[in-house]
Amino acid sequence: MDGNATFPRLFTVDEAKELLPIVRPLIEQILENLRRLKSTSEKVIRTRQIDPDAPDLMDQLKRDDEITRLVGELKDCVDKINGYGCICKGVEQGLIDFPCLLGAEVVFLCWQIGEPGIGYWHRIEDGFAGRKPLLDNETSDPNDKMSYH
Repeated sequence: MDGNATFPRLFTVDEAKELLPIVRPLIEQILENLRRLKSTSEKVIRTRQIDPDAPDLMDQLKRDDEITRLVGELKDCVDKINGYGCICKGVEQGLIDFPCLLGAEVVFLCWQIGEPGIGYWHRIEDGFAGRKPLLDNETSDPNDKMSYH
């Protein structure tokens, strides 16, 4: 994705903050499902004596009803998050990006599970590693017109 990509919705910081009580439980459910999926997969591998290095491991695991259900619930949660116009990234890390207009550029407000609120942003091409605090005046262009000002 580049800084000129189009998104179904652009968020202000306040709008992203307002959505957190809705998306936070979905991320928590995703993380819980991932934990259960890992545990159930390990159990199925042991019980059915499946070779964990088998090329068709995923196909074999999908035959288990509990695994299929957990994967479906996980996908549903991701779809719900994305349906609000934000982007569920790094499901294992509990990351969500909220497209936001910074001057003429679309950037991402970003939130990770465990953070109290929306406190960071990054350019699309910089990813999570390029996160900057929202109000970091020393590294921000004073002429920037982020939608939260």
